[in-house]
Amino acid sequence: MVWKEELTVPTTLVLTFPLGRYHATPWDRHVNEGAVELPPSPWRVLRALYAVWRTRCDDLPATVVLELLSKLAAPPTFYVPAHTLAHTRHYYPDTAAGTDRILDAFAVFGSGAPLAVQWPIELTSEQRNALRRIAESMPYLGRADSICEAAVDDDWKPTDSAQWSPVDDTGNTDGDDTALLAPETPLQVEQLLTRPADIRRAGRRFPLGTRMITYRSTGAALPAASSILSQPSRTVTAVRFDILKSALPPDTHTAIYTDLLRRSAIDKLGRNPQGTMLGGRTSDNRKMHDAGHAHYLPIIRNRRLSALVVWIPGGLPDKELDALCDVTALYDHKRHTPVRVSGVGDIRHIAPELTGQATKWRGITPFTPSRYPKKNRDQWHSFVQREIARELAQDQPPTSVEFLGLPWTSFVRHRPSARLRGNHAQGQAHLPAEFLRLHFDEPARGPIALGRLNHFGLGLFVPDD
Repeated sequence: MVWKEELTVPTTLVLTFPLGRYHATPWDRHVNEGAVELPPSPWRVLRALYAVWRTRCDDLPATVVLELLSKLAAPPTFYVPAHTLAHTRHYYPDTAAGTDRILDAFAVFGSGAPLAVQWPIELTSEQRNALRRIAESMPYLGRADSICEAAVDDDWKPTDSAQWSPVDDTGNTDGDDTALLAPETPLQVEQLLTRPADIRRAGRRFPLGTRMITYRSTGAALPAASSILSQPSRTVTAVRFDILKSALPPDTHTAIYTDLLRRSAIDKLGRNPQGTMLGGRTSDNRKMHDAGHAHYLPIIRNRRLSALVVWIPGGLPDKELDALCDVTALYDHKRHTPVRVSGVGDIRHIAPELTGQATKWRGITPFTPSRYPKKNRDQWHSFVQREIARELAQDQPPTSVEFLGLPWTSFVRHRPSARLRGNHAQGQAHLPAEFLRLHFDEPARGPIALGRLNHFGLGLFVPDD
């Protein structure tokens, strides 16, 4: 049976992989078979959209999103860029004094090469906006190693991509065909929540309300992606880490955890004779005085640290990006906190909580001036206002500064690693601190981090409109 497409105004989801790798094990296959699910199954894409909605965009109306997912249950067409399949091998000691081998198979794309998913459906404006919002919040597709950036692009056109189209709903494959798991219509949304382990435990191979569909490549075979690996990668200005701990750290420990993240990243990087953006040092080991090197910023929810963001306005070289993404835990003699990379790319997409445009910005960590007031001359409030205006003079100074009067003494205001080294010049914020609200005439764009230890999350503001 040949699949009949009635294309009206297609809906296209475009994914790019900043690390150049896509990891996904096909349904009903073992990870040690070394297979890669490419193109991704429609079921995987739907589960990813549903998960992002519930974890990152749960303010979107359920009626809108569920109708959207029902429409996206139609089998899409995939456009797969040139790629190379590869794997790494890991050996784990077991109790029998032997080793267990685990394969990590993945597809290697060229930098910025798009993987597109195109549905032959037309969405309402409300559903399209919801899909845009969910796509922009998607951290990965497939396994968590597959860091991605996603966007809905109405004008996207395929170039140098192999087109994979549904041709049969029986799952019978021949030659270069592949069978992918897809939902039946109408979509049973509750089945998207079912875990593979639960399906196996129930004695089934596939989730209820799904079927295998045969996909066939209708485009010309693309060459292996050996040359595209050498193409220069695009600039990465932010990396986000989720904190994987049931009891999240309090916001008062912001400077501790951001300092631990910096130290872990530099440990992964090792000796770097050309200086480092992660450490803010030049090749001759002097401090970088511009603001282009790394800021380690917290994401705070309900007064707890839910994530950490490394913001590098000047961009991050590939070598330092690889080292940063290798960080899997923050630890010192008292703590061991697992973390995982959940986003790589532009700061506006990676940390929307800290960006955007607003006329009012509220401090979520205390601001401490980086200079001292003149004795017997400066009044404290007027001194703080001048310091704010001075630091924002090159961008957009606020029209007024509001003092919120919130308690700040419980916040740690030193870098533990600097204190261990006895480096008093870098380690301590000595002056009193203030929680502030900044008012601007015109909307100002974030991130805004000011004052002492602003590279470690103190003096951080969020939109307050």
